[in-house]
Amino acid sequence: MKRLLTVLFFIMLTASLSGQKILKAAKNNYNNFGLRTTKVVLQGTTFTDLLLADAVKKNWIISPYEFCYIDEYERIKEDTSYNFLLRTDGIFNKEYEPKLEYLTLIKGGPEFQKGLFMSAEFISLPFQSIGDESGNIHSYIPAYLNIMQDFILKVQKKTLLTSPKVASYADPAGLNGRNLIFGNSDFGYETEGEQVKWEFRGRAEVASDERKGEIIADRAAETAVSLVIFPIEHKRGYCYKLIIGTDNHRLYLFKKHRITSGKPPGFTKKDIKKISYQYRH
Repeated sequence: MKRLLTVLFFIMLTASLSGQKILKAAKNNYNNFGLRTTKVVLQGTTFTDLLLADAVKKNWIISPYEFCYIDEYERIKEDTSYNFLLRTDGIFNKEYEPKLEYLTLIKGGPEFQKGLFMSAEFISLPFQSIGDESGNIHSYIPAYLNIMQDFILKVQKKTLLTSPKVASYADPAGLNGRNLIFGNSDFGYETEGEQVKWEFRGRAEVASDERKGEIIADRAAETAVSLVIFPIEHKRGYCYKLIIGTDNHRLYLFKKHRITSGKPPGFTKKDIKKISYQYRH
């Protein structure tokens, strides 16, 4: 049952439809996914765009794909024969401007007339903070594509539900004792590398973002890395916490929390206690 409650927090279908119609439409969209061409929307020729295009060429296998730019996307976005993979800016309720960028997989259709986020979204992953030019996300792009494809395939095989209400996912038992690599700025509280290592009984370490990027790029065996994404220029908003397998690109953890003065971005003590449970017993 736990495995049924996986990354389904990503499904956000139009709220104007009844629940029955939503589920029926979602089922058809997923089952027919491979029959439609996926248009990979590039914003230009930035390094991020080049890496995304290269990762698609090397990893995308669940549908035909083509590349396009924003001007073509605007002309064809209501065409139901296409799905679109693109970077989007997300705004939550009560926010006045976007704070985070997402990598989103969405179905083309007339719903676009009501706005991007009223259309049928398959999956959306937090990508980076608006204004983040560090490039830390670059090494994770192939993993993001494989997480998305794995999600689509599991829904097609009916091993996942398509409920829009699931807001988080955690499968620490699925880590099976993998070595965990946390970033030295991935914690929302004061801790040290030795303390983290002890909590995971020697199977975790704290490293730089650069080192984490190298590990996931090299697809190190029996390892998983953390990824924390939050709005770097804002004191409020949401913080996303992920743990991704480096060799299998499997998503083991997805959680988010609202950033407050008492709950800064990063893994909380409670998060680490839950994740490390399997290592301590």
